[in-house]
Amino acid sequence: TEPRAVIVISSHVARGSVGNRAAVFALETLGFPVWAVPTVILPWHPGHGRATRIVPPLDQFRALMADLEHAPWLGEVGAVLSGYLGEGGQADAVASLVSAVKAKTPDAVYICDPVMGDSGGLYVPETTAIAMRDRLMPIADIATPNRYELEWMAGEPLPDLKTVMAAALHAGPSTMLV
Repeated sequence: TEPRAVIVISSHVARGSVGNRAAVFALETLGFPVWAVPTVILPWHPGHGRATRIVPPLDQFRALMADLEHAPWLGEVGAVLSGYLGEGGQADAVASLVSAVKAKTPDAVYICDPVMGDSGGLYVPETTAIAMRDRLMPIADIATPNRYELEWMAGEPLPDLKTVMAAALHAGPSTMLV
C-alpha cells in the first residue's frame, strides 16, 4: 500500500535545515507524500539571533487550514506533525485541522514538537509557548520537547532523569521523546 500523507506545519528557513526544510526532506526521502504548511518564514533558526519574521496574517492562516480540513484528499493523510509556530493564535487552527484529520482517519497520529526554546531561554513569545502547552500538547499522540521545553511546560527545573520522566508522564501525550 502507498504510504499515507503527512501534513507538516512548521517554520520555513532560508538558511539551515530545521522546521519544514528538515521534516519535508526526511519524510519525502522515506517515501511519504508531504503537505507542508509554513507558520513563519525566517532567514535562519531563531536561536542564531534576531531577524525578520514573516508570519502569515492569522485570518489567512486560519483560512488555509480550513481549506485543508475540507480538502477532498484529507482521507490520504495519516499523520500531522506540528513544530515552530509563528504566533500563538495558530495553535487553534492546528488543533482544528488535527481534529478534522482524525475524524476522517481515526488511526491518524498527531506529533507535536513544541519548538519554543533551549537552554538559552524561550525564542518564541510566551503567549506562543503557552498556546503550544495548553492547546496542542493535550491532543498530541506523540510529543518531542527538548529538556528545556519540558522544564518550561512543567514550570520547574528537571535536574535529573527521574524528574524528567515524571514530567513527561504528567505532560499528557502517551508517547514522549525528550
